[in-house]
Amino acid sequence: MKHILLLGFLLSSLISLAQSSLTAPLNDVNHYLHDRMEIKTGDFGNIHSVLKPLMRKDIRKYQDSVVTKDYWTVNKRRQSDYDYVHIDYNDDDSTIQSKKPFMKFLYPKRDQSFLRHFYRTPAHLLEVRTKHFYANINPILHFKGSFEQYNGNGRLLFVNRRGAAIRGNILNRVYFYTDVIETQAAFPSYVENRTERDFAVPGAGFFKQYDSNLTPGKDTSGVDYLMAQGYVAVDLLKDHIGIQFGHGQNFIGDGHRSLFLSDYSTNYFYLKINTRVWKFHYQNIFAELTQNYGQAQRAFDLALPKKYLAAHHLSINILKNLNIGLFEGVVFSRNGQFELQYLNPLIFYRAIEQAVGSPDNVVIGLNWKWNFLKRFSFYGQFLLDELSVGDLIRLGGGWWGNKFALQTGLKYVDAFNVDHLDVQVEFNMARPYTYSFRDSSANYTHYNQPLAHPLGSNFMEFIGIVNYQPLPRMNIRAQINYSIYGQDSSGSNWGSNPSIGYNSREQELNNQIGQGIKTNLFIFQLHWSYQIRHNIFADVQFMYRRENAVLDALDNNTVLLGVGLRWNISEKMKDW
Repeated sequence: MKHILLLGFLLSSLISLAQSSLTAPLNDVNHYLHDRMEIKTGDFGNIHSVLKPLMRKDIRKYQDSVVTKDYWTVNKRRQSDYDYVHIDYNDDDSTIQSKKPFMKFLYPKRDQSFLRHFYRTPAHLLEVRTKHFYANINPILHFKGSFEQYNGNGRLLFVNRRGAAIRGNILNRVYFYTDVIETQAAFPSYVENRTERDFAVPGAGFFKQYDSNLTPGKDTSGVDYLMAQGYVAVDLLKDHIGIQFGHGQNFIGDGHRSLFLSDYSTNYFYLKINTRVWKFHYQNIFAELTQNYGQAQRAFDLALPKKYLAAHHLSINILKNLNIGLFEGVVFSRNGQFELQYLNPLIFYRAIEQAVGSPDNVVIGLNWKWNFLKRFSFYGQFLLDELSVGDLIRLGGGWWGNKFALQTGLKYVDAFNVDHLDVQVEFNMARPYTYSFRDSSANYTHYNQPLAHPLGSNFMEFIGIVNYQPLPRMNIRAQINYSIYGQDSSGSNWGSNPSIGYNSREQELNNQIGQGIKTNLFIFQLHWSYQIRHNIFADVQFMYRRENAVLDALDNNTVLLGVGLRWNISEKMKDW
């Protein structure tokens, strides 16, 4: 990554004017609130929400400048949405103060005590603000206990996460964020099966295993892993060119899933450049990824092989409620070295890939979003992995090299004139062998996990989501997933796992979605949460999961009931 560092230093030496912002965590409620406001107003406000995570400053600025004040005062639920965003991002607003500062009843003159720094504002446990420096420190806690019934066998499960997050700025010019989270958990059986297949915990990567026997007479496998992310952000040209350098995740899309770049895999090292001019937002991502590895490599202290991702996305707000975007990404490996030609931020990657001998894996894509009638949002993505028009015409649509993925969806906010009742439907599909490559040096994966959809490829998926906020601090979410996908039997490759090289494909022609071991997957989830205090949530979750493979005599049935408490961390439901 020395070439990426060189690029960062070169750009920073050319332009020195700085004013930046921090981003809201992926899956954070701020993204959901901003999304529904875009639909309600019918105006993007020149913010390109397809590129996530969004800047906190943009979310708050949009709320104040685009959404009218009359909207927020209609009822307590809308006022609660407004207050949440303002309280959660108060870095540049010293007027927000707690009504009941921490321990004030013991220290009436709190300014004379060190405790004056605790909960000075509602969102942050510890906060320091001076003329030239701002920082806040918050704990991260998540405790959840669950009971799983899997194929008639019951056992107790748990999640135990502890950590801390720090964010702040220096002179309102240089912004920083970091968090570290230690996790011990016993996950449901289907998560254990995925972990065993990939030698990685979904979304986490490296782990250690231990026996966690919560139920007498039952074997419960626990995992222990440490995750950390962080970045430094600076805008190289005020309001126009920004750079972020760190370790984390990115998401490109408007749907529940992304077929371009999602947050399913674990964190990775990246350099991100955002350029915003007029109605355009152009984003470059240069990242270091981990190639596929086996159990033997994970078991010893060995450096895992590396590969790299160079991607760019051009987002255009054609109208205030119509957006289209163009995406291109290339994954490659040069024996641990970065291909310098891919550092060109404006080049057409496919042209470079051909010029250097076509050794790499290039994908291109188109996305769109149209918000209409101030109630609906129609969105989607189309990704093309490989296309040979001549072969396609000659061999037909079942040719193995006909590799593409498609997403289309619709959001309906305040459905049926019920305030804060939001409905979303989405369809996703990917042809067999999409995202794969001849070997792991350039397949579209990271740490044995897909960079896009959790199912990899060779699937069709239908998603329905209902969100309802009956009370200002209460949220109910119901979600249904139905998927048809093909699994690989032992030693076979029917194109469902991008980690397997396509040279081992089973057939040249007649490739169809669901080939291999055709599997039907149905998932129903119901999640109830209540915000006790800012960013402190109580949760109750129910899940029914049924996986039916054609060749299996029995279905795999999972019933899961859990309760939890979390502080400064979102609950990401596993739905694959």
